[in-house]
Amino acid sequence: MDDYSNIAELEMLRRQLQQLHESFSAVIFETRPTPDNPTLVSWPDLLSKFNVLAAKYAVLNQAVSKKHAGLLREMAVAPKTRPSGIHEQNILSVLLRTKLAPEIEQEEEQIWADIEAEMQHDKKLDWTARADMHESLAITAMNSFLYLQKKHTEAVDSLLQDMLDAEPRQKPASEEDTGEQAVEKTVALEDVLAFMSTGARS
Repeated sequence: MDDYSNIAELEMLRRQLQQLHESFSAVIFETRPTPDNPTLVSWPDLLSKFNVLAAKYAVLNQAVSKKHAGLLREMAVAPKTRPSGIHEQNILSVLLRTKLAPEIEQEEEQIWADIEAEMQHDKKLDWTARADMHESLAITAMNSFLYLQKKHTEAVDSLLQDMLDAEPRQKPASEEDTGEQAVEKTVALEDVLAFMSTGARS
């Protein structure tokens, strides 16, 4: 890749960084209360502005970390002129720094440790809630099974008892003359199937 292409890529990155910096400055200015405009920005407007900043930052981060990573690793930045004052020298030392300051690194490590601890705590609470829900469902299922088992057992025993008590007899003339019909007992289908599968009982 020639020098012209490298300069073009760096210029494009510089424009993206400048646009992001201008966006940050605009959001800070617009969201900061002033005597002329003491009203705070509404949450939807603030969220919209933040989404714009996040999108621009994501594009720039993608370009720096992946698209132009090879170019940036092969190049170094140096000022054209020597900084004239202490303030400019301090700014230059920050810009040329290749790693974060120790206090910032410690703060970042602490943030990641807190995030990890919170995630582990949330995961533990989630599994505890799932275990409690599973136990509740298991108890409910067991109670339902015992209730249905008792109900079917009573129905089967009643049917079996009716069969044992039934004896073939001839209807009295009074029943034949009056045309009265015997009352049929309503039985659920699952009780009939349970009765058929019980087999002979002693």
